[in-house]
Amino acid sequence: MSRTWLADLLIGVAVAVFVAVGPFTPRAWLPSFAAGGLLGAAVVGWRIWRRRTAPPEPEVAEHDAAAAPPGVLRPQAAAIVWIALLALVVLLGPTGLWLYDSWTRNIWSNAHGMLIPVVMGWMGYAALRRDPTPERDEASAWGFAFLVPGLLLVAIDSVVRTHQLAAIGLVVALPGLTLLLLGARRTRLVTIPLLLGIFMIPIKNSVNSHLYLKQITAWAVEPILAALGIPVIREGTLLELPNATFLVADACSGFATLYAAVGIAVVLAAYARTWPRRILLLLSAWPLAILANIARVTTLVAIANQYGLGLLDTPFHAASGVLTFWVVLAALIVMADREALREAAS
Repeated sequence: MSRTWLADLLIGVAVAVFVAVGPFTPRAWLPSFAAGGLLGAAVVGWRIWRRRTAPPEPEVAEHDAAAAPPGVLRPQAAAIVWIALLALVVLLGPTGLWLYDSWTRNIWSNAHGMLIPVVMGWMGYAALRRDPTPERDEASAWGFAFLVPGLLLVAIDSVVRTHQLAAIGLVVALPGLTLLLLGARRTRLVTIPLLLGIFMIPIKNSVNSHLYLKQITAWAVEPILAALGIPVIREGTLLELPNATFLVADACSGFATLYAAVGIAVVLAAYARTWPRRILLLLSAWPLAILANIARVTTLVAIANQYGLGLLDTPFHAASGVLTFWVVLAALIVMADREALREAAS
């Protein structure tokens, strides 16, 4: 089997597993892995079709691998780095399980977290692949300035067991590892993927209380329902309709969509080639997420008022949250520099 076919197969398997264990598929194993298998097969087929229809690439002279200097780390320093990396992996075991549980518990909070490591890896790989300098860099001792505090936070969390502190420690330690393993110049190339690691950290939906997202949603839904001819009385975040009473709770505030939208906007802005487009993307994440959530809550309340509250206990309720996320994603992609994205992906 050629390396290209093997790469296609591995990517397809990775996509299948990612979808199967992610929060956007049912908890039951059979339908989850069926959905993952179908999407994985589709990805493999798309890659094969794309490669066969793409124009032949011009021949590029390969760099002489022997020209690269042998090692960038002295044996003692390399041992310290790998011991620190092993310690980080061991200490982060419980936190890794907690992160996975936080990302997959439901679609109402932090469901985008599973996408972040994948996007970070892809962006980092693309940035390093475009590196015009084939020579390896000297390791930077500044890596310890990030690695040591990161390990310290993880160690402290192993005692206090908040998990959130360890997740922060992981994000802090990552630039330290890249400085030690890749060097300062290549670390600068992957600055955006490293910063994106912040969005891996789960945040409770209750944070939206300080952003007044529930209040904004309820306040906006009230006049829309009235315009649709549905009598409504609002008391805070409580909406009283003729056939039912609805509470705009933390899960309905749109905070999860907002958190994911900001992360997506950061990624798309990183690939934009002009500052006006970057600013537009970063500023659009907030209103797009809020408007999409207002439309979702209005639709749910209107339909549930007509057909009963049982609607909120069906998959339609959860699917509306997923749809909100994809609508915001599509809107941001429309505003993004799609030509630059295609160049980065090629």
